[in-house]
Amino acid sequence: MGIEIAFVVMLAIGLAVFFWIIVRNSSRKICQQYEKMAYHLRLKMTQPEPQMLAFIRPEPFVHGVYRDRALSISVPGKGLQGTRQIETTLKVEVADKKIAWQMTAKSFLSGMSQRDSAGMDRWKSENNIFDLAMDVRTNEPSRLSRILHDDRLEAISAVLKGAKASIYLGNGMMVYTKFGLIADDRERERFIKVAELFCDLAEVIEGR
Repeated sequence: MGIEIAFVVMLAIGLAVFFWIIVRNSSRKICQQYEKMAYHLRLKMTQPEPQMLAFIRPEPFVHGVYRDRALSISVPGKGLQGTRQIETTLKVEVADKKIAWQMTAKSFLSGMSQRDSAGMDRWKSENNIFDLAMDVRTNEPSRLSRILHDDRLEAISAVLKGAKASIYLGNGMMVYTKFGLIADDRERERFIKVAELFCDLAEVIEGR
């Protein structure tokens, strides 16, 4: 009986150590990507302290001023709408607080991403390919048409299509939300592209 108990204890310890190693390695990969983003964007990276004997390692976040506006990339503490789905968000400050929009790729679940679009009209461009793939709603359709020329439509489509992501603008904040974490070069480069796109769009909105 004593041998069986010892075996169970050793097995539990072994599993705990194995899990700890996985968490540590995963956290290290994510930290490396955030360090590269912080360096590229010349922003500050903050790494919260590990919790529960380092079995819980909160994701780092990048924050500061980029191209003369506040910008941050982080992982909210809770999953989307109370679920366990993890999402990463990029936020860029916009001085104009009047215009609002929501954008997501069309799918069976795209309506969930448009849950805060009350009072917004469905917007269509003159680009049929974009309109077939994207669901866009805004409170200022005419103004949005002036902002989004073909190059910007293509850039928006590139960061939304097939990415389980959405773009929201409201109350002076432009937000890109995507399921998952930034754990590889591809995701890091995606978020850097979004940061540049958002800064470009913010400057156009503000009339710079």
